[in-house]
Amino acid sequence: MARAVDPPARKRARKKAAPARRADAPERRAAAVAEAARRLGIERLHPEQEQAIAAALDGRDVLMVLPTGFGKSACYQVPSLLLPAPTVVVSPLLALLRDQHEKLLARDVPCLRIDGTLRGRARAAALERLRAGGPLLVLTTPETLGAADLAPALAAAGVALVAVDEAHCISEWGYDFRPAYLRLGERIRALGAPPLLALTATASERVRTDLVRQLGMRDPLVIAASPHRANLAFDALPCSGSRRLRALVRLVKRLRRPGIVYCATTREVDEVQMLLLRFGVPAHRYHGKMRAADRTAEQEKFMRPGRHDVMVATSAFGLGIDKRDVRYVLHAQAPASLEQYVQEAGRAGRDGRQAHAILLYAEEDRAVHEALLAKSRMRPDQLARVGKALAVWARAERSPDLEGLALSAEIGERATDALLAVIADAGLVAWQGTELEILAAADTIEAQVRSLASRYETLRTQDARRLDAVAAYANATECRAIWLRRYFGEEDGPPCGRCDVCRGRSGRAESFWEPLERPPTPGPRRGRGGRRGRRGRGRRKPAGAARPPGMR
Repeated sequence: MARAVDPPARKRARKKAAPARRADAPERRAAAVAEAARRLGIERLHPEQEQAIAAALDGRDVLMVLPTGFGKSACYQVPSLLLPAPTVVVSPLLALLRDQHEKLLARDVPCLRIDGTLRGRARAAALERLRAGGPLLVLTTPETLGAADLAPALAAAGVALVAVDEAHCISEWGYDFRPAYLRLGERIRALGAPPLLALTATASERVRTDLVRQLGMRDPLVIAASPHRANLAFDALPCSGSRRLRALVRLVKRLRRPGIVYCATTREVDEVQMLLLRFGVPAHRYHGKMRAADRTAEQEKFMRPGRHDVMVATSAFGLGIDKRDVRYVLHAQAPASLEQYVQEAGRAGRDGRQAHAILLYAEEDRAVHEALLAKSRMRPDQLARVGKALAVWARAERSPDLEGLALSAEIGERATDALLAVIADAGLVAWQGTELEILAAADTIEAQVRSLASRYETLRTQDARRLDAVAAYANATECRAIWLRRYFGEEDGPPCGRCDVCRGRSGRAESFWEPLERPPTPGPRRGRGGRRGRRGRGRRKPAGAARPPGMR
């Protein structure tokens, strides 16, 4: 997707940041950075944060790969107070945008949130404030960045810096999760190619290379730290079937709360939450098939200060969640990649105190992820249908919009959008507002689009390699911190001394796998005079009701 950046445009973008660089001597700028950090409630910046902020103020592209809880958001929040033009932050989660927006406004930091939920007069007022320019933090989503009303406002104000949060989504999930992620490079270049800050908690060498290419970054400064935090104790426990459920319940009952239990499917989330509740564990649930209001309510209960509950969730839960006292993250099934695993495991122990990251692994987990990936990845036959539809439009010398092309190809708009990102990356089409300009000849475009099918073969190969890496990690016989550092391209370093391998606890005693005593069923409530309360009436358990596997 990366294209040559117009040097004059980049030069103009950098000139917008020049006053912050020319006017201040190094000492004065350091003082200004420190004052901006204190305004955000940060008494001291980490060296990595200082390095990223200095590079952003100098107009250099930066790729930051730092563990969860390291304070990556400060690396764009501080510059937003010092740069003369707006800083644009692109994030995948509305909840994260709302949370940041509220906290920044509470500190009197100039900040706007512009996303799909902002409409009418409120949106018009926000856009008018944006056009005024000046030091300002603009929080938005990948989809809204391409909105017809936002681009002119950003052009009028000028953009001093663009920050892409959770940047790994571009490489890991862009094709099937959020197609708009694949257009970020194009949309950022349309803003005049301002300096770019890409932030993520995990990225292997391959993912880093992919991010630089997709975003069109120019000689970025790469700031990376080990994905392993010293306070995290990593464990991996091979188990399956009823043994897995017994291990899960025993661990959750023994470990200090609050905790997070990740499951691979929505069905597993529902079943595990019910099982934990049956064993007296206060558990919430979160997955994509729940109503949005129910998800929000469950999340808010879990996030309340002082609550020591368990959240059972799919990977839909967690991006941008700032609950610092999570004492463990337990994966009831293996995730699809180590990038995902470390990202999710890093949500434990953000307060710096000891926490646990536990993986329950079984060979059958791989089949689950292979089925999910096969369902979600775009298919070569869909690509061919889009190519055929494009040829029809090209011969008619007409420019389709997304809806019209999707109807022609007989594919959903979301899938069509993701496929068009790949076709645009090959230079065969380009967006002109809401219409698609077909750049290739009408008699060759269908064949050229078909030739892109190899992209999906590459994706499938990468998926398989990620699953291989998860299996290798689960069965490793060396320090898990060293294993993870090596996978992510960092130096091996010393053994952590905390993981199960270092502690010599790779296995468990046989008693750990024995069936658990089934908790007693609560009796009916009794009202005055010893009579059954209303809640107890008619609530008999049906005959032959199933009990959890492995429970007596």
